[in-house]
Amino acid sequence: MENARLLDERLRRIIREVSTRTGEEMKLQMVEEFTRSVDRITDQNHRRQAINFMSMIKRSLDELE
Repeated sequence: MENARLLDERLRRIIREVSTRTGEEMKLQMVEEFTRSVDRITDQNHRRQAINFMSMIKRSLDELE
């Protein structure tokens, strides 16, 4: 009976440790994916802003001619 209780406690500790590690890995993957998504969005936004800025400069130069 004592062995069964010790095995049960050991199994619970193993399950808890595996769950913790899996949860940490999942969090890390989610953070990495979020970071990549934010980078993609900001790159697109910066590109649009640069294009708008260059268009404004072009319009200003065209008006000067």
